[in-house]
Amino acid sequence: MTAIALATSILCAAPSAPAQSPAVPNTDLATQLQQRFEAQEAAVASYLAANPDVSREVVRDGVVYRIQRIGADGQPIYIKSKGTGLEMRSNVESGQLIRADSLYPGGSLGVNITGQNMVVGVWEPGVPRATHELLAGKVNIEANQLGSTTDSARNHATHVTGTIIGKAGLSGDGTSARGIAYSATARNWDSDNDTTEMLAAGGLAVGGLLVSNHSYGYANDNTIPKWQFGAYDSESRAWDQVISSLKHYQPFVAAGNEQQANGNPTKGGYDLMTGASAAKNVVTVGAVNADKTMSSYSNWGPTDDGRLKPEIVARGTGINSATAAGDAAYSGSGADSSGTSYATPAAAAGALLLQQFYRERYAGGYMRSETLRALMLGTAEDLGRPGPDHQFGWGLLDLHKAASVIKQRTSPGGTGSCSSHTYSPSELRGAIVDELSANPVNNGAAECARAVYARGGTPLVVNIAWNDDAGPEQTEADQVDPTTSRLVYNFDIEVREASTGKVYRPWKIPDMAHRTEDATLSTTAFDDMGQNFKQVIIANPVADTQYYVILRKHKTSPVTDKNLSLVITGTSISNAPAEIRGTPAVTGTAQVGQALAGSYSYWDFEDNTEGASTYRWVWATLSDRGGVTRTTIAGATARNYTPVGTDQGKALQFCVTPVAAVGNTSAGKEVCSGSTTAVAAAPLLNASCGSAANTASTFLPAANLCLAGSASAVSAGTSSWSWGCNGSGGGSNAVCSAPFSSVAVGGGVGAIQSSGNNNWQIRTASSGFVSPPAAPPSGVSFPRGATKVVLDSGTPGTSATVTLRFSSIPAGAQLYKYGKEGGLGDTNKWFPYPATIDAQAGTVVYTLTDGQKGDNDWTQNGVIDDPVALGLAASASNVTSVPTLSEWGTMLLGTLLAASTMLTLRRRRQ
Repeated sequence: MTAIALATSILCAAPSAPAQSPAVPNTDLATQLQQRFEAQEAAVASYLAANPDVSREVVRDGVVYRIQRIGADGQPIYIKSKGTGLEMRSNVESGQLIRADSLYPGGSLGVNITGQNMVVGVWEPGVPRATHELLAGKVNIEANQLGSTTDSARNHATHVTGTIIGKAGLSGDGTSARGIAYSATARNWDSDNDTTEMLAAGGLAVGGLLVSNHSYGYANDNTIPKWQFGAYDSESRAWDQVISSLKHYQPFVAAGNEQQANGNPTKGGYDLMTGASAAKNVVTVGAVNADKTMSSYSNWGPTDDGRLKPEIVARGTGINSATAAGDAAYSGSGADSSGTSYATPAAAAGALLLQQFYRERYAGGYMRSETLRALMLGTAEDLGRPGPDHQFGWGLLDLHKAASVIKQRTSPGGTGSCSSHTYSPSELRGAIVDELSANPVNNGAAECARAVYARGGTPLVVNIAWNDDAGPEQTEADQVDPTTSRLVYNFDIEVREASTGKVYRPWKIPDMAHRTEDATLSTTAFDDMGQNFKQVIIANPVADTQYYVILRKHKTSPVTDKNLSLVITGTSISNAPAEIRGTPAVTGTAQVGQALAGSYSYWDFEDNTEGASTYRWVWATLSDRGGVTRTTIAGATARNYTPVGTDQGKALQFCVTPVAAVGNTSAGKEVCSGSTTAVAAAPLLNASCGSAANTASTFLPAANLCLAGSASAVSAGTSSWSWGCNGSGGGSNAVCSAPFSSVAVGGGVGAIQSSGNNNWQIRTASSGFVSPPAAPPSGVSFPRGATKVVLDSGTPGTSATVTLRFSSIPAGAQLYKYGKEGGLGDTNKWFPYPATIDAQAGTVVYTLTDGQKGDNDWTQNGVIDDPVALGLAASASNVTSVPTLSEWGTMLLGTLLAASTMLTLRRRRQ
């Protein structure tokens, strides 16, 4: 007989440098898995040699079947990739059904999580077309991947990889084919030696994979022995060996597509889990339609020992994605557009997004794999029968709800300890995600406890999960549907209401004999022995009431502690003040005169925006007892600070006190950065003027003030600008100046300034000293020509103050404005305009109001464009100046005056 397997792709998220590197796997296990693979390859070669009419690969109805290994009965076991060929939908719509878009920019969660800096691994019978427009530059095919090269296998690998990481921003069919984690990249393997490669990729390097997605498995047709349906066989066990040896690695496996036609027809679509899909630590994924109804092809559980399968569902019907037929080829509504093969990468891509969000939210850490599983299953949308069932599992993946739990995570208390811990109402933020590394004593009675307060108005849901060790292998000798549990560790959970003592117990999953029935509630401790994920729901908890979460370990469990994760939703939410997450940082060189910049990560559990957080820079001194004494630096209250001479030799810290703009606006706890090195003296620097010096300028110089040194403020004199360039480290200073520009008439110089109030700015390219646009009024002259001033960027309807500077101003001068004096219906003309003129200082100061007299367009539009001129009346301009005399002329005038005086005296004597 022949056993054939369904092809499922693997999605594994591999960050470039996770903060928590996965545990290094057991080298003995790696050797064991490699030997297992080599033995299987040898058996395949021997079988093919003995059966020359059999090929390792065949294509049937467009689907590739590839011999993976030889079964215990001597017959080949195949893997295959296939779809059901239903109506076309898209990767984008698949993501929308699981609410992935809530994590995207503009989504309801207010974050930007699209797979940035995450790496995904994909295992398939074949490898994808890496040059496809949806994948180009995003795929790395690992070395020595010698799997199927058929079009079908390459199409399937390309399709699955596109669902996970297909790039955004394409047009045509590529628009709807964008992947769910579209900013991630991929590593791709063939599936021949999957478990060995998974062990290596998932744990031997710091950049170990976080999530894997497998769209391949047994064919589940009438060629597979009946005992293997639902069995925990050698393949299932090998996968659990890999997963339980790695701390952060979570595979996702397709449930299969044989619901309507299979080798176990008496079960009505149930009892179809085989191989990897029957493992305990994987997430087996079923497929639903666009309307969340069950598809006509997705396989159902349970396993023989009554474990829930599948665990979760996602959309798998009619998914448009890339194919290998060309660089712009898409599956559309063809024969490879539906199946659990395409629901699985949607779920795995969602897991990748959750891991990225968790890492960014909590300073670089990743969830352990059992934590991720508890989060995803514990927040799924219940479909089908009430509670868990063997068609929909725990329900439809809901990324919005799962990510909300991450946002509302309360800082863990008692983590790693089995002692009791009480979460007070003031510290609860809506959810708890605790990763425990200690267990109760394995006697079924000892307890670990967590006390929480319920929010009320929403269910209080408690979930636990763990990665179980590989259990005893099931073989043909065990016959069909043996009910013996394959679980090694077993934990029980119950929730007790503190005020009444009422006890709430977890779901009890229907076993094989009751597979079509509704789940019930356990009535005693350890009533549901086979599951390594358990959930308790208090549908209507009493608000602000305390509940105890009790964990126990069964007496048959090993003494050795097992990592255990606890995810609780529906706890009370305190309106806590804002926080600083992590430690503020200081960048820059700690040296006199060199700017330092402070940075930090603001946090608010209610996601209230940041308000007026306060800052201070301090001198940090170590105390005798190892603490830090902080002395505030006067005036250093901004995010940036430039050390001065008094800071020399001292270490500095940047401190932040966070404040939210709304909600709880009280000041949060101050958090300070680490200390800088001791501030060094400034290097010797002799200042010198820049190219702005000695360059005539109509406007206040702002650039190129100093070639070396720091510039002081620029001031205006009667004919020039001036500023200083300051040296440092004992170096010399420089005094710099630049003349005003020449005016249009009269040979003087001048400058134009604006106060900058109400955002008004001089449009320098359009302003300057010009010839008058029209003749002056009768009896008036313009001895300095005209000045064109164009103001823009102002607040419409507000006023701007302008200062004109001239090297000299004639006595009696008055400011004239050119434009429409009486309104838009008036004609352009020169008219007197009020101004303050200081001839001694050489300044003319006047105010213009947007849309009023002086604004020629009489419109409040943030622009004022009209010339002005200094006018001099004719009576003032016609005064004849007394001519000056030369030195000889003065002496001659003196002689004549003396002679005239003597003549007068003589006449008086006579």
